[in-house]
Amino acid sequence: MPSDTTPTEPSPPDAPSRLGAPQAFSAVSFPVLGGALHVTGMPLQDIFILLGGCGALGAATVMAVGGGRRLTSLAGAVLRAAAGR
Repeated sequence: MPSDTTPTEPSPPDAPSRLGAPQAFSAVSFPVLGGALHVTGMPLQDIFILLGGCGALGAATVMAVGGGRRLTSLAGAVLRAAAGR
């Protein structure tokens, strides 16, 4: 006897969460590292330069892996931020 049910398509895989372990680690490690360096006596200006450089290297790595589309959107965001919009 034939079945009256229609075949169903497989459900799409769940989308990955936007906040994963790498993002959480970065969000926690930068303030902790900055605080530890300040306690050891490093001047704040040097801490900001060091952590800013680390952040810039991370952003450059993400852009290099992600391709030109992300680079274009980041450049647009930087220009909007610089213009105060």
